[in-house]
Amino acid sequence: MRHLNLKNYFSGIGAYVVCLVPAMLPIFEPVLGLDGAVRLAMAAILASVLVALMLVTGFDERVGDPGAAFTQSLLGVAICAGLYALLAPLSQPQIVLMSLLWLAIGLTRLSPRRVAVLAGVYLVLYLNDFAYSLFDPRDARHGDALYTLLVSLTLCTFMYLRAHDYARTHDEHAELHDANTRQAEELDEAKRRIHAMTMQDMDTIALKYPFFREELRRCKERTDNSGGTFCIGLLEIDHFAGLEQRYGEMVIKQILREVVERVTKVMAKLGLEEADDGSYHPLGRVGDGLYGLILPRANLKGGRACAEQLHRMVETQAIKTMAGLVNVNLTIGIVEYYPGESLDELLDMVGGALEKARIQHAQEWQAAQKPQPQAAPVKAARDHTDLRLLHYKEYDAPVHH
Repeated sequence: MRHLNLKNYFSGIGAYVVCLVPAMLPIFEPVLGLDGAVRLAMAAILASVLVALMLVTGFDERVGDPGAAFTQSLLGVAICAGLYALLAPLSQPQIVLMSLLWLAIGLTRLSPRRVAVLAGVYLVLYLNDFAYSLFDPRDARHGDALYTLLVSLTLCTFMYLRAHDYARTHDEHAELHDANTRQAEELDEAKRRIHAMTMQDMDTIALKYPFFREELRRCKERTDNSGGTFCIGLLEIDHFAGLEQRYGEMVIKQILREVVERVTKVMAKLGLEEADDGSYHPLGRVGDGLYGLILPRANLKGGRACAEQLHRMVETQAIKTMAGLVNVNLTIGIVEYYPGESLDELLDMVGGALEKARIQHAQEWQAAQKPQPQAAPVKAARDHTDLRLLHYKEYDAPVHH
C-alpha cells in the first residue's frame, strides 16, 4: 500500500483559514460580504476534496505530481488571490500577498520550474488586481501596491532559489540511496557467496558433510511433524581411486562436477526442490567419490525408481573431460526412514545398503565375465547300430547332422 504524506495536505487546509478568515473579518474596508465568504469557503472545500481524491486514488503519481503539491498550490493561489479578487471589493494588496503561503507549503516538494509557474500565476493575478494603483502615483493605494509587489518579487525569488537547493538535495539523497542500495545488494551477494563457499564443496555444488547432516536432520524433523516419510541414499562412483590415479586431479574435478550436475537435474525433474520452497539441497559430499542423497516424501519404491534414473542419466552418456570421454558407473544404496530412527541409525542403514549394492554389483560383474559352458558336440552314427527310431513326439525336434 502506498504511503501518504498528509502533512502538506493539512497545511494547505490551514492556509485557507489563514488567507480567507482574516479577510472576512471587519478589519478591512470594504468588508467582504457573507455571500462572497460562503463562495470562497465552498471553493476551498471543493479544492481540498479534489486534492484528497488525487491522493487516495494515486492519480497524483500518474500525472507526475507526487503528493499533489503543485495541484494544491495552484488551486490555493487561484482561490485565495484570483477568486477572492472577483468576489471581494479589494482595497488592500496585502490580502493577496497572503496567497504566497501556498508556495511556501509545497516548497520542499516543488521543482524550481513549478515554483516559477506558481509565482507567475500569482504575479499575473496581482497585476490584474492592482495594475492601476501601481502606475498611478496619485492613487491612495499606490505605495501599498508597490511595496507589496517588491515584497512579492523578493519572496518569489527567495523561494525559487530555495527550490533549487531542495532539488539538489533531493538528487544527492537519490544518488546516496542508489549507492546504498547497490552496496546492500553487493553485500548480500558477498554473504551468499561466503555462505555457499562455507556450505558447499569447492569442486561441486554438493553440501559439505556437516551441512548435509544438518539438512538430513531438518528433513527428519519435518517428516516427524508431518507424519510422512523420506529416503536417504549413498551414491558412489565406481573405482574412483583408480580413475583419480589414471586421469589426475583436474579431470577428476570435471567428472565430479558433471556427475553432481546430472544428479541435480534428475532431482529437479522430480519437483522436490520446488516442494521444499527452494531450501532443498539434494546432495552432500560424504567422501571421495561418495555422495549422500536426500529424497523428501519418497518411499522406498520411489527411491529405487530415482536410483534407476540416476543410473541412466550418468552411465549412458560419457563425460567430456580434458582427457577425452570418460565412462562412469555408479553404485547406489537406498533406505527409507521410519519414525523414531535416529540420524546415526539411518546413516548406518544406508551404509549397509551401499555395501549390499557393492556386493550385488560385483557378483553381477563376475557372472558377466564367467565363460558359459558349451554343449558337447553330437557324434555322427558310425553304422546302423547307432541309429534309433524316433518317437512320434520327436518328429518336430531339431536334427543334428
